Amino acid sequence: MPLSMTGFGRANLSQDQINLSMELRSVNSRYFDLTMRSPRLLSPLEAAWRQQIQEEISRGKLELRVSYQDKSGDSLTITSDLARARAYAHAYRDIAQALGEELPDNLAMRIAQLPDVISLEEEAADEASLASLTQTCLADCLADFHTMREVEGTNLAQGLLQGLDRMESLRSALLDRAGGVTARYRDRLLVRVEELLDLNQEEFYDGQRVAAEIALFADKADITEELTRLASHFQQFREILTGEGALGKKLDFLIQEMNRESNTIASKSPDLEMTKLAVELKSEIEQLREQIQNLE
Repeated sequence: MPLSMTGFGRANLSQDQINLSMELRSVNSRYFDLTMRSPRLLSPLEAAWRQQIQEEISRGKLELRVSYQDKSGDSLTITSDLARARAYAHAYRDIAQALGEELPDNLAMRIAQLPDVISLEEEAADEASLASLTQTCLADCLADFHTMREVEGTNLAQGLLQGLDRMESLRSALLDRAGGVTARYRDRLLVRVEELLDLNQEEFYDGQRVAAEIALFADKADITEELTRLASHFQQFREILTGEGALGKKLDFLIQEMNRESNTIASKSPDLEMTKLAVELKSEIEQLREQIQNLE
């Protein structure tokens, strides 16, 4: 089943007094690019989260947001840096003495409000249990994320198949048109030669010169191989699209091959109608190429 690279997933998990929530979102990217935003006390677990995500997602620009709250209060620790406080007090006394002023009565309170004198730190719960909790929450988040990607991927696949149907119709039209191209060229060539020389050129040249010119034209204008390869590419495209896992890169390679064949067909097109069909084919291929960029 094709998966879209654009997705969003969310999961919330509560255990005892701990509330944990995770959000994972992604957009298109040729490579795997993961950014994580989580509380500092959970940063040691980020490597495990990255591995867990990378096992299920091969490419895309992803962002994981993690929110953590421990309502028990046991994880909160207030610390005071007394050495820093004494240094501030000493500086206050020196300044007051130099200016001939008295120290304020609430000096201790003022010093306590200065940076890094008093700090509030939050300690994580037992690391093993917290790791297990976050892995479970992330698994739920990934499941929700994949659900959205599957829906988007199914819609993309339907659009791709519709585009492929149009391309196959254009190929059939080119095949039909190519079938009579040599005969049409022969007729035009004979009319033109007779107009220029006012002679029956089939009799004048015994047909050999005209036949040689027609054979040369037929060889240059032959698009049989290109149309055959296109049919093969179309079949492979359908088979890959019904497969599992990361399909985007395989389909992108096929699109490049289709584009190469369509360019050759356009360069060989001997009449306006075939040129129009070749241009339409190139346009459809380009539309498919843009849609494929959304697939993992």
